[in-house]
Amino acid sequence: MSDIATASRLRYKYTHFRILVIGRANAGKTTLLKRVCNTTEEPCIYDDQGKNLRGIHDINRPFSFASNPKFIFHDSPGFEAGDEAQLKTVQEFIKKRANATEVDDQLHAIWFCFTPDVSRFLFNLEMDFFNQERAGRAPVIAVFTKFDDFINQVFDIDLDDDENRTAAKRKLAELQAPLFKYKFPPRAGVCLEDMHLNDCAHQEQVKKLIEQTAGSLNNLALELLFVSIQQNNLELCMKYAVK
Repeated sequence: MSDIATASRLRYKYTHFRILVIGRANAGKTTLLKRVCNTTEEPCIYDDQGKNLRGIHDINRPFSFASNPKFIFHDSPGFEAGDEAQLKTVQEFIKKRANATEVDDQLHAIWFCFTPDVSRFLFNLEMDFFNQERAGRAPVIAVFTKFDDFINQVFDIDLDDDENRTAAKRKLAELQAPLFKYKFPPRAGVCLEDMHLNDCAHQEQVKKLIEQTAGSLNNLALELLFVSIQQNNLELCMKYAVK
């Protein structure tokens, strides 16, 4: 059977790909997920009986978008408030999903969203999250959102726009470096900007996120499943189909 046929078979066999999205307040998580699913609609959140709980966000309540229901998301607030109970809730959720026997019930990836802040890049509980062993094999991808705002934070009036962008990239690399030195660091990182604007190249940025996530799975079957349900990037689907 060809690799393309294998990808099609996996898409038929599995119902969805499950992602936990963790992020601070105003990290742009909903905007990001809308871009990933290429939609403007609001997500549908369901209880155990399949009832739509619009407007209610709970890590144990999965949600999706009608335009691409094969992506199942779970939402968790970030840890900037210093609530250790929130960290424990996330850890228990990850452990529960790691112990699931059905592939569709397992957690396949974690997107940890950061809004880069030059004054305090990481909070204590975020450090704890990356220093404590997590159950299962779901890779964590660090997603640095709102790079456009970060450029304004480090803006130097004596530099032109290109120089300010270069300086911001250099500063962000400097600030994020310790994150990847913790005991259980992210498997990869992606920087995003202007995702709220309709006229920016957001699908190119989504492509980078998809590539980094797929490359972090270390499981060809899951890679094929993941890219096969990412409807907006046919180039990626073909790339992994012939990998």
